[in-house]
Amino acid sequence: MVLSRRTLEIATASTLAAFAGTVIAGSLQLDTGWAATGPQSGYAPLRLGVLLLAVSVLLLLQAARPAAHEVFATREQLARSLSLLLPTLLLVAAMTFLGIYLPGAIYLAFMARRHGGWSWPRAAILGAATTILFFLIFELWFGVPLAKGPIEHGLGF
Repeated sequence: MVLSRRTLEIATASTLAAFAGTVIAGSLQLDTGWAATGPQSGYAPLRLGVLLLAVSVLLLLQAARPAAHEVFATREQLARSLSLLLPTLLLVAAMTFLGIYLPGAIYLAFMARRHGGWSWPRAAILGAATTILFFLIFELWFGVPLAKGPIEHGLGF
């Protein structure tokens, strides 16, 4: 089965509209006005939800126009997209159990090797150095603790 570009654009616009509706409904449960101290908690989400809804309607109108039936993606393009999506999904799953640092370093090294053509030693150094830099910036300088896994806890962090 070949999916047309038009079908996927309509599906994407519909999904965006559903998300916008959820944002709007959630923000309406909060105060959406402007108080003496500034915007209330639902102010920004309501406006962003309305903007997203407007964009999704425009996308639906654009996709509904008669157009040539283009194939959404060739097999090569889909394979390239999946080569980015699948490791990213694996990263998200691994972060659930291992925290952000170790999976992030492995992901960055893998992507530098796979898509950047880096050698494994250079890619590993990049992953480790970036992770250490993020740790220093977030944990020490900003004081914002990020999710840690068993390795960081074992090291006393």
